[in-house]
Amino acid sequence: MKTINKKKSVFMQMHEGTRQYEGRFNKCLQELFYAADTENSVKLVRAFPEFFGDEVPEFGITADKVKGERANSNV
Repeated sequence: MKTINKKKSVFMQMHEGTRQYEGRFNKCLQELFYAADTENSVKLVRAFPEFFGDEVPEFGITADKVKGERANSNV
């Protein structure tokens, strides 16, 4: 069986410890994500896709939830 290697987001690389020595902004985004409730976590993923990617399924944030937030926002 063939496995598909998906490139991990900056956030997941930091979470797993495979990406180190990040700047303070990225460290603060990571800390903010851990402290946020579910609704605000989704908003963070929506606001910073270059950091979180399209979804963070390990934390229950799917692409559908993120897209739903984008559709409901006035931004």
